[in-house]
Amino acid sequence: MQVMISGEEWHYIATHGPLANTSADFWQMVWEQGVNVIAMVTAEEEGGRSKSHRYWPKLGSKHNSATHGKFKVTTKFRTDSGCYATTGLKVKHLLSGQERTVWHLQYTDWPDHGCPEYVQGFLSYLEEIQSVRRHTNSMLDTSKSLNPPVVVHCSAGVGRTGVVILTELMISCLEHNERVEVPMMLICQTVYQWL
Repeated sequence: MQVMISGEEWHYIATHGPLANTSADFWQMVWEQGVNVIAMVTAEEEGGRSKSHRYWPKLGSKHNSATHGKFKVTTKFRTDSGCYATTGLKVKHLLSGQERTVWHLQYTDWPDHGCPEYVQGFLSYLEEIQSVRRHTNSMLDTSKSLNPPVVVHCSAGVGRTGVVILTELMISCLEHNERVEVPMMLICQTVYQWL
């Protein structure tokens, strides 16, 4: 998804939570698209049901690393902010030896088919996405794309994912006094996610 707001391009990839058998494909997509930020809007398990395979290693696991197809993913650090966690990952393409830093931001205070319990926590999460996006964009090689997509996913890749993307876009529209395109808002699953 690509949206232009006040002369700035916003790029997103909306997807469902990776499965055990699609984690390698997920990392291939992240690598090919030059993604530096992954915004995960689900816990790995909710109500006893799996919502997303854990496609990044836990800090403190053996070598803090896991291999997914052609990619070795290593957790470098994790900061817990209550309702969300920010994790720094090193992704290494095993065939070329190239490495890249990817930031993983996981918001866990939002149940499937529900809405966040505390709005301030959700807004803080969105601010963290913006802060990390600005930081990673400032570190990019100027000869390459200056605005790589942010991958956003929940379990199914529509409800919470769409709300995160559209809320970011709406905030930017308000900040720049731009019109909001109403048809874009139809990605919400329930009226409570829209409110």
